Amino acid sequence: MIKSVIFHNFRNMQDKKFIFKDKLNIIIGKNNSGKTNILEGIKLAFSAINNSYMKVDKSDFYKGDDNNPIEIILELNKDSIPSFNVPLPDGTEKCGFKVVIKKAPRGRYIKEFFDIEGNTVNRDVVYADDKVPDVHMIPLMRIEDVVSPGLITGVRNLLDSEEEYEAFRQSSREGIKEQIKGKVDKFKDLAKKFNFDLDVDSTVPEISNEKLYVVDGEDTAYKHKVGSGYRAIANILLNTLSGKNTVILLDEIENHLHPALLRNLISEMKSEAFGNVFILATTHSPVAVNEFKVERIIDSTKGSISDLIISEDILNKLNAFLCPSRGEMLVADNIVLVEGYSEEILLRKYVSDNKLNWTIVNVAGIMFEPYVRLARALGKKCVVIRDNDRSQSSDGNEPTSRFKNLQTICDESGITLAMVDNTLETDLYNNGKLSEYTNYLKPHANHADIMVMKDNKSKASFALEVVGNIDLSDWHVIKEITDAFKEGD
Repeated sequence: MIKSVIFHNFRNMQDKKFIFKDKLNIIIGKNNSGKTNILEGIKLAFSAINNSYMKVDKSDFYKGDDNNPIEIILELNKDSIPSFNVPLPDGTEKCGFKVVIKKAPRGRYIKEFFDIEGNTVNRDVVYADDKVPDVHMIPLMRIEDVVSPGLITGVRNLLDSEEEYEAFRQSSREGIKEQIKGKVDKFKDLAKKFNFDLDVDSTVPEISNEKLYVVDGEDTAYKHKVGSGYRAIANILLNTLSGKNTVILLDEIENHLHPALLRNLISEMKSEAFGNVFILATTHSPVAVNEFKVERIIDSTKGSISDLIISEDILNKLNAFLCPSRGEMLVADNIVLVEGYSEEILLRKYVSDNKLNWTIVNVAGIMFEPYVRLARALGKKCVVIRDNDRSQSSDGNEPTSRFKNLQTICDESGITLAMVDNTLETDLYNNGKLSEYTNYLKPHANHADIMVMKDNKSKASFALEVVGNIDLSDWHVIKEITDAFKEGD
């Protein structure tokens, strides 16, 4: 439904454009970087055309300057809202609208809307357009707020007895349940896909205030048995049942959800079961990020990540190799890339002991380049730790061509490459860190000055034994990481 959104003068979104893919996208970024502002800006734009209420005050204007109007421009897929289809000179059509919010007398703010080309449109036609979507911001809406309209009269006073009144209430309740049966059945079927036995039940209405509740399907008498995870899923599912076009804006999609349930939810959102629904979510979770191809991930300050990655080859590798442990770099600040488990174990212990804000990402010997390019594109502080493998050269002095190629990539990206001499154990030995662990080492067969692991020793056991028992504080790798992360602070 929504192809893109452009913000002018809205909160911290000054001249920002975000492009979306199909029906499901996710936004990443630090706290206070604007993730929620993107969602609320979209909701604000739709509030101008669907008659929903959303308050505007001076703080909604960029730097509090309400002398300049807020403009929010939404480009939609063709026919998403037919009253906003605009014919173009080349015979094609665009669809979308622009909302302008400006200061009016007496401290009020008014909303005006136009088509995407800035032309005035007939407001009555827009308000009557049955494809104008319902927009739900979750978790700001509570399940208890799903209310059916009712009379606001004192029916009790018009009936002859309390018994008649109670009978009328009960028949009203049964009538409500019958009217919503089809949608409730769909809700129950969706809930079962998450291994939930949920139902929707009505209160015995007071005529003026009937409410619907999500309840435990096994025992409708105890609605409070429905836990936070159930409620989070139910809130999303309920808002897909109207049959209308729907926009769901999910702030921190991972809230209250076990990782397996989160994966299941995202998978289900991609399916046809969710119908004509556009979903935009924010997250801090590497688990959530891992369920999206890079093309659907949006950085709240940089924009669409796929637009930042020039090479199609790099994009394909990131889609293949990112996983929760490596995808964490998308939501991290200071990233250290390593290729071996020994380096990962040692550095994680050092980070923990010294309470450092470093994220250790193990590329597991696959390749560094996609992660270096990604870090560069996102403007992340990043250090690469890599063996130079000089023992593989004829004289044991030159780094391998693979190392030199990585050095070129890092230099091009402005990222520090900390060179480890041959291997981790060689480097630690040469720097006087392994005087008590020579039982693990032996001279290299062709280069006597290079120490390597003995054939009957594993790098895992080596790392586990030395971790916590050697002081890394003056190790050149630690110093290089520290210096790199201090730059610009």
